[in-house]
Amino acid sequence: MSGEHTRPRLAAAEDPIWPLWRALPEPWRGPVIGEGIENWLAISENNERRLNLVGLPEVIAAEIAWMAHWQAVDGTRSSILAFNQLANILRRAIAQGHPFPGSIRQMDWTVAEALQGWFYATRWKRLPPSGARARLRVVFRFARLALLAACHDGAWWELDDWHPRCDPRIPLSAREPLANHGCSLSTITRLWLRAAAKWYLGTMLASGTLRWTTVSQERLKCLRRFDVWLDTLGDPLLVLGDPAAAAGQAAAFARWTADGRNRRLREEDDRHLGKPVHQRLINDDLRAVAELLAFIADNPAEARTVLGHSPWQHVTQAHAASWFRQVKRIPHGRDINDEHYVDDSALAQITAALPLIGTDREQQIPVRRGDGQQVSAAGLGDPQVQRMILLQILTGRRASEIRTCDFDCLASVPDRLVDAAEGEQLARFRYAQSKIDVAPDTILVGTDVTQVIAEQQDWIRQHFPGRTPRFLFQQRTGNRSGDKPYPSGTYTWILREFSNIVQIIDSQGRPVRLSHTHRFRHTRLTRLAELGLPIHVLQRYAGHATPTMSMHYIAHRQEHAEQAFLATVKIKADGTQVRFSRDDHDSLHLLDRADRFLPHGWCLLPPLQTCDKGNACLTCSMFVTDATHQSTLQRQLADTEQLIARSTAAFQQRHGRPMPDDNVWLVQRRAEQAALTRLLATLGDPQCGAVQGAGCGTAPTGPVPVSLDTRRRGQP
Repeated sequence: MSGEHTRPRLAAAEDPIWPLWRALPEPWRGPVIGEGIENWLAISENNERRLNLVGLPEVIAAEIAWMAHWQAVDGTRSSILAFNQLANILRRAIAQGHPFPGSIRQMDWTVAEALQGWFYATRWKRLPPSGARARLRVVFRFARLALLAACHDGAWWELDDWHPRCDPRIPLSAREPLANHGCSLSTITRLWLRAAAKWYLGTMLASGTLRWTTVSQERLKCLRRFDVWLDTLGDPLLVLGDPAAAAGQAAAFARWTADGRNRRLREEDDRHLGKPVHQRLINDDLRAVAELLAFIADNPAEARTVLGHSPWQHVTQAHAASWFRQVKRIPHGRDINDEHYVDDSALAQITAALPLIGTDREQQIPVRRGDGQQVSAAGLGDPQVQRMILLQILTGRRASEIRTCDFDCLASVPDRLVDAAEGEQLARFRYAQSKIDVAPDTILVGTDVTQVIAEQQDWIRQHFPGRTPRFLFQQRTGNRSGDKPYPSGTYTWILREFSNIVQIIDSQGRPVRLSHTHRFRHTRLTRLAELGLPIHVLQRYAGHATPTMSMHYIAHRQEHAEQAFLATVKIKADGTQVRFSRDDHDSLHLLDRADRFLPHGWCLLPPLQTCDKGNACLTCSMFVTDATHQSTLQRQLADTEQLIARSTAAFQQRHGRPMPDDNVWLVQRRAEQAALTRLLATLGDPQCGAVQGAGCGTAPTGPVPVSLDTRRRGQP
């Protein structure tokens, strides 16, 4: 390829790069690219420099021209400086007879890095700087993956590297977030396992049984752990051998994957070391292997065609059944648990420090940490993250549903709803429902949410002028077309940095990490449930297909359990109301005190105080009861009346005169009779669920005075 770029001759077995090269616009075919291309400065890096392909082999020159054009169409800048450096390396290799592959498709990053090292050593007598390595590395990421996919004429899943951005043949569901991440099947080292995994996962994706997110972020990791576990066997092919041994092998794999040290697939996984592995994660690993075995056993003829003569031909349904039987059932019942709930104390710290995320990196602002210490910190310079986390807090949506929602995500509501809102700026928010096809994807939102969205829309129009954005939150770089959402990895990284600076802790002293944003979904749904929202309304708001899943998100808070219990104990026998504050509820610890359960009600006396009333509960202000004890109270009233009748008759017979009304015994019994009468009358009211004692003012000794000392809260 020197001088004029000649059109290659057609051949019976034409290299697949040539149809792609012929489809390029004329200015992109070379041998010098740049002249006559509109907006060259905007779509390329390195200012006005041209891409020089003179002197390169025809196939490599065509490949580089296609990759440079693909980058421009993808919305990133064409890596002109990196391509020119690669061209210089290859021209020097040709001149000095240094060997190199015949195409970019055969040249992976390891080979290219070695060529670059040779080039710098022979020409500059030094190692290549890190910047030069990073610049050339970009070429062998997305652009080369796109080239491999475009030149591949077989099934897409036959490739070792999958990335929907580079290969549009990979099926994505209509409601799945735009996949900005790929996966590499080459991480499975055994070729027989890799071939079966590619066929199985590709078929599941094409049929819609599995989604891209599940395949790339879950199933592949499970099969990689299975691949690593095979190293512990003397002969890895034993897992496909005798079906009678499959049960023992599955049990051994379950024990192995239950050890957190064995689950490490990358350096970031070190943070999980020492933590117990949940049974659900162990089940996922077992289920992934079992389903692969079942898929091969169900399709023996296709397996012979796709996989050829391989160890998989011995797999039967007995293998899969043995692995499935090792999947243990996880009880559905939950203990009282609020580990995913963000309480008011932590939420106040988060919202107060949120401006740090949107502040410029060159600016320092004061921040109060969770321990109360005032520090000065540099801003994180990303107002998009500030608004995304705020929308998650306000709406309880998943991170992907906010991060990938449409730019025009607000719609008007009917006039009847506007009138009912009484001045509230009501709108219908359409989020990017990404998980459940049959679930709704809209919720009603108020002024706080609409203002945040409007502010983000103005920010996008200001920073991305002249574009028609697809998403409300945009990728800042490499997104000239405005069709890429904010990257999930960057979002998590910013929130992790924010957590490290602010060091948020909740009211119980536990750290709250914002990198786990799903906790805000738990918090929002818990708050709505505690407000008394009907379950079908809560399910609709959460976007769940079943109410069971919605209830899974509700935090079982001890504090709310006590409040809900005491909320039923609020009516005295004389009809007046008694209220309990949150501190009172915390001080009582009623649900933990078995000695406060009475035959006909409960005693609200604080644990640190003792009772001197004996059995005179009906005239004590600490006595409470409800309708569940109505039969006991009726029987007690009848017994009291019979006791009064017998005792007054015996007094009349013995003393020849009636028992006086101020008799100390009679006064107490009359007080209990009156209290029982009032209690039962109040419980007979259909609107009353519970009552409190001390409703008789005739007792010679009044209610026991009690002062709830909230300062003792939390003390033993």
